[in-house]
Amino acid sequence: MFQTFDSAKLPIFWKDVGESVWSYAELMVNTTWFYADCKVTDGVDTVKSTYLLSMSSQISDLINQPEITVRSVYIVSPPYINGTDSWKMSLLAKISAGKIRYEDYEGEIEIYELENGEKLYSSSEINSDEQIESVRILYS
Repeated sequence: MFQTFDSAKLPIFWKDVGESVWSYAELMVNTTWFYADCKVTDGVDTVKSTYLLSMSSQISDLINQPEITVRSVYIVSPPYINGTDSWKMSLLAKISAGKIRYEDYEGEIEIYELENGEKLYSSSEINSDEQIESVRILYS
């Protein structure tokens, strides 16, 4: 999730009612987030727009808005998810979700399939699909 600060709010007058413009935002939790490259149309004009999303469910929210066309979605993943020493931004091909079970624990996990075929998981404890049941596609 992203946090904004009053000191970062910009006094721009061409924004719509209910909108604010910020010069920066803070990522409050060191976890994955999503970058959606979109086209937005108001019936007359079409412009490119970028959405920074803190949850994968927000991708569906964008897709379900008739004035927005999602062109591509990227996952921005921290080192403990992508297995490197730094943050990475990777083009997504598909997001799925399923259940994992371990002893008395049952939970939900997301599977991020990248355009290059690599898979990332929302838990650093999981490294293959073999441990995941009832998989369903959330975005492709």
